[in-house]
Amino acid sequence: MSINRDKFGALLFLCLALIYGFYVGDIPLLFGDEDAPFNARTLPNALAWILGVVSFIQLILPANEDAGSLSDAFRGLKWRRVVILAALMVFYGLTIRQLGFPISTSLFLMGGFYTLGERRPLVLVLTAVLVTLAFWGLLYLMGIYLTPGDFFYYLGWISNDA
Repeated sequence: MSINRDKFGALLFLCLALIYGFYVGDIPLLFGDEDAPFNARTLPNALAWILGVVSFIQLILPANEDAGSLSDAFRGLKWRRVVILAALMVFYGLTIRQLGFPISTSLFLMGGFYTLGERRPLVLVLTAVLVTLAFWGLLYLMGIYLTPGDFFYYLGWISNDA
């Protein structure tokens, strides 16, 4: 029995759901939230269960004959793009503290959009900056403060006095 790419993908996502669901219990809760109907673990638990159930259903359903073999699944991938996007994620993780959320996220999005084929500079910059600022503002409205980064402290634009 050979496994096609649909079944392989479902198996990978089922493993991801199981691992993710296992670690949901490590999410710390605020005092008194243990019995609350909605807490920090509620959405991750729901996501793990939904992903697990959908993946399991995909595994037990009859195989799609048009899916092709597993070796065919990897043949058409654009590996160069995958490596560039992975490098961008590493860059983002390494620079978010120094450059801050707005700058590092904007650079990450611009690089990702460029890698995926967008070449118009105005669209690259405007989309990345507007999405980043909108998300940053939304987080601020929800009471989640993300520091702008050490770069702004070095420039003297933001005081580090607490």
